[in-house]
Amino acid sequence: MIMVRKIAYLTVDDCPSKDMKQKVDFLLEKNIPALWFCRGEFLEKRQEAVIYAIQNGFVIGNHSYTHPLFSRIPVEECFKQIVLTDELIEKLYEKAGIKRPAKVFRFPWGDKGGGFDMTEKGFFPKSENPEKIRIVQSFLRKFGYRQPRFKGINYDWFNAAKLLNYVDVYFTFDTMDWAVMVNKPKYGIRGLEGILERLDEDAPGEGKGLNCAGSNEIILLHDLAEISHIFEPIVEKLLEKGLKFERPEF
Repeated sequence: MIMVRKIAYLTVDDCPSKDMKQKVDFLLEKNIPALWFCRGEFLEKRQEAVIYAIQNGFVIGNHSYTHPLFSRIPVEECFKQIVLTDELIEKLYEKAGIKRPAKVFRFPWGDKGGGFDMTEKGFFPKSENPEKIRIVQSFLRKFGYRQPRFKGINYDWFNAAKLLNYVDVYFTFDTMDWAVMVNKPKYGIRGLEGILERLDEDAPGEGKGLNCAGSNEIILLHDLAEISHIFEPIVEKLLEKGLKFERPEF
């Protein structure tokens, strides 16, 4: 196995599932901080798991209310998706008795309002409809959202798209854990074995740079009940690579 010691930031989308508390406990045991990007529709159902995560030092982010493609809904609906979920997160921090450290946002499928392409990097944002993208970014900024400071992200493809200049949080490595849920396997991934094999690939220009010492990582996992059984094995594999997980600066 290739061992590359560098910093990684863990982000988890589509929270909270019924298994979130178990995953929180696992990450606590491994001393791994994470940003949990939550969907409002799920927050309504599973508040206790999120409160538990907050009280244990994890940061809760906004992943919209119903997970729509922002390029396919009106601007007013984009605003509503953000605000409804933000209000729920605010209330959960209040219930947890913890001051909210930051407002962080991730778009469903990485779609900032201009669409997305599915590439080897995962869901890569397109720049169509730049005015809508600008309006939504401006709304997020005025509503108090900021991108945390992720140190040492040096991929050419990532920085060419100026992804650190946006308000929302993107990622450098998609574990593709979601791929095992679809009827037609993506990129030949049919199960956990395929995901773990992909983690060993060395193609930094294609979003597979875990084995490259030249850049730190923003890693994407998902908190979905259908794939909860592969969450821990994936994280264990990441740890075996010598990644040092840190919390970004807010």
